[in-house]
Amino acid sequence: MSHLTRAESFVFAAATTLVSGCGGSDEAARAAAEKAAADSAAAASASAPRKVSGVMIGSRIDSVGRVIEPTFQFAPKDTVYISVGTSGNEGSTGLTAAWRYQSGEIVDQSTAQIRPGENTAFSLAKPKGLKPGTYKVVLFLGDDSVDTKVFAVKK
Repeated sequence: MSHLTRAESFVFAAATTLVSGCGGSDEAARAAAEKAAADSAAAASASAPRKVSGVMIGSRIDSVGRVIEPTFQFAPKDTVYISVGTSGNEGSTGLTAAWRYQSGEIVDQSTAQIRPGENTAFSLAKPKGLKPGTYKVVLFLGDDSVDTKVFAVKK
């Protein structure tokens, strides 16, 4: 129980007092208090600010948009994938990937709408191949830069 927030502790204490005052057992009080604390925690996470997490870069993704072959080195004809997980539901729903070459030139940029509980995947490939060199992909949640990954394209 030491991981409860102040609000959850209050709910726990109130539920314990309520059940105990009604002649319930300590076990019933504990169960009611734990359920109330869990409900409170679930409500708090449901209204949490949106955050980016689990950003992976690689050469292949699965059917749900997760990178399954992570790497930071690619051949010119490879497709570069980046997979982005998100949590929370408050705030911007637009996620943008800006792909830049080592000179700072924007090679590609695209925006996708975040789908709750799903990964968002972006890809970079060019028909004639990517120029060898160092690249970076900058991720934006709304207008805020939230993560950057650097990768290399080798001859």
